Amino acid sequence: MIKFFRKIRQKMLTENKFSKYLIYAIGEIILVVIGILIALSINNWNENSNQDKLELEALKNLREDFNFNLSELIRIDSVNTKNIKSCVQILNHTGKRYTEEFILEKHLNAAAASPDYSAKNGFLNDLISSGNLGLIKNSVLRNLLSSWLTELSELTLREEASQKTDFELIDFIIKNGSYLDVDEIVGFNNNLNLKLPKSGFEIDNNQMLKMPEFENRIENQIIFFNIATEKYKDCMNLNKEILQLLESEIKTKK
Repeated sequence: MIKFFRKIRQKMLTENKFSKYLIYAIGEIILVVIGILIALSINNWNENSNQDKLELEALKNLREDFNFNLSELIRIDSVNTKNIKSCVQILNHTGKRYTEEFILEKHLNAAAASPDYSAKNGFLNDLISSGNLGLIKNSVLRNLLSSWLTELSELTLREEASQKTDFELIDFIIKNGSYLDVDEIVGFNNNLNLKLPKSGFEIDNNQMLKMPEFENRIENQIIFFNIATEKYKDCMNLNKEILQLLESEIKTKK
């Protein structure tokens, strides 16, 4: 094809048909430009196609992680709610409401056991650290994904504050009660390869119900559990919003 055009050009020059040659040369330039534009267009199409495939893969991986995160949030929030209920049960039997029939040991472990939420963020962290979060074209979704990490940081701070009060309550129980009696009642020994003996001391854990400090510590646990609950709800709402957008984007990419 190139040899063909070269022969035509040489023939025009030898015949001194300059004006026709000029028109021909312009046409040849136009054809070359069109060829370049077509090649660029094909290259851009291939690149966009590859980007779309990478984005779809990223969306699916994020969906998997956030489905796990939501189920784990629901589980942790349920544990936290049970902890609050155990604390309320204890408060219903402190001071003048004391009764010997109440089995405090059934509720002590839950009263001092703040849950610890662990999100699955490996793929999201990889996207951010590698600078590839831009693969996600939906700007609203990108912003929500960035907000997710901020929400988790705030949740971690609340959980750490709650766990600090756990240790304080545990320390109080160690000084004023018997954890061996607690472990026997809740069946902790069943999870061990060895059987712990009963306490060598005559200690009645229910006597702590008569102590104002114990009542105050249990009430304090409820406050911190509830603070964490509020953030669990915020994280669940954000997680659901992210999942909805992920599902929507995945459908449009298929």
